[in-house]
Amino acid sequence: MTVVDRALVTSFTAVVLAFVGSTIYGEVRAGKIEDEALKIQGGAAPSIRRLANARAELRRLQLLVHRALDDGSPAGAHLVEIGAGRSLLDNELAEYQRLPMYPGEEEAWQDIRAAVARLDTDLGTIMGGLQRGDVDAARANQFDLDAAAEVLAESLSRGIDINVAAAATGAASIRTTRRHGLWWAVGLDGAGTILAGFAAFLSVRAARAHARAVRSYQRAAEERAAELDNFAGRMAHDVRTPLTALMLTLGVIERVGVEDERARRALGRAQAALSQTTKIIEGLLDFARSGARPEMAAAVSVLDVATQVSTVMQPRAEQAGAAVIIGSRSCATVGCSDGALSSVLSNLVGNALTYVEGAAVRNVTIDIVDQGQEVLTEISDTGPGLPPSSSIETLFDPYVRGTNARGKGLGLGLATVKRIVEAHRGRVGARSTPGGCTFWFTLPRQPEGNPSA
Repeated sequence: MTVVDRALVTSFTAVVLAFVGSTIYGEVRAGKIEDEALKIQGGAAPSIRRLANARAELRRLQLLVHRALDDGSPAGAHLVEIGAGRSLLDNELAEYQRLPMYPGEEEAWQDIRAAVARLDTDLGTIMGGLQRGDVDAARANQFDLDAAAEVLAESLSRGIDINVAAAATGAASIRTTRRHGLWWAVGLDGAGTILAGFAAFLSVRAARAHARAVRSYQRAAEERAAELDNFAGRMAHDVRTPLTALMLTLGVIERVGVEDERARRALGRAQAALSQTTKIIEGLLDFARSGARPEMAAAVSVLDVATQVSTVMQPRAEQAGAAVIIGSRSCATVGCSDGALSSVLSNLVGNALTYVEGAAVRNVTIDIVDQGQEVLTEISDTGPGLPPSSSIETLFDPYVRGTNARGKGLGLGLATVKRIVEAHRGRVGARSTPGGCTFWFTLPRQPEGNPSA
């Protein structure tokens, strides 16, 4: 084996290792993001909810005691209510104790237990006085009970603060992991591209008889590197939307966690956003690994995916004062993976929500129409529409942003939409009026009775 041959083998090996390393590193980073999200879902979020519920039950218990002391009627019914309220407080604290605790939270829990013990002492004195009919004696301990309740409320708030800080740390870790993953992916892909070019140069020198084959390989390697590079950036762009929904949802839990029903809805949205994120990441990674070719056996209902996307986008829509509406509802199935279609719809609905901000009417409508051989999906908004200088033909090109573009995007969202749709033998387009903009795409309809469906 000549020096040139050894250099060729070494270079090609390095190229393969660079691409494999990029894929493995991306998987590891995606796993870390999922781990952090699960920690928030299974630790900080339910802890905040339980502590907030306990604080609400504490205030309700105070109110029941004050009502019993102010009421001159027999105390029997009041004592039952107070006892029930005290049990509800215990239930919330017991559920909280079962959850994993963050550093420093154990000390806060000990403070909570001590405050509960003091509260029980004062509450027992008051209830004893009420049972004996000695209201004056019971009222004499009213201020001691209020002081004990305030100490317990402060301890509960301290526990909430610890979990809020932990959730914020987890969210920051997700952002850092995603950013570092993008840097490393671009670096590894760039190194692979450089090494591929060097290998091609050595191949030309080694044997001019094989020049045509070497050039063909070089073009294939460069195209593959460029495609992986583009998809690394597009994946980071796509992940941003559901993670933003997660952060907004956790913010709702922090602000209004004292209301049980809203807290449960917010937690449900967080879980939906995490599920949506995972599907998009897996769909795009599978799509990139296959050389931007669709899965042959993939099939999904556009209506099902649109419903999931509208649910995940709900917190962002509420923040913008907008509504996401599903209009025409065809149940037709198309030949596309769940993750890839979620990426397309998330990009288009996210863009629409960005541009309806500030409009008098803020609606984003998803229409799904079965056209026989293909299914048409339209996403319409009530924003200002495209400026007259905008070109529909260049809107879907990479790194192209409109003259009235909002936010800090890279111009990759619509390029991702076009890449996925056209790879699945579909079409994309847009039309605009002063009263709003409509982006549309078509995908081949999956025949009835197809086994893949």
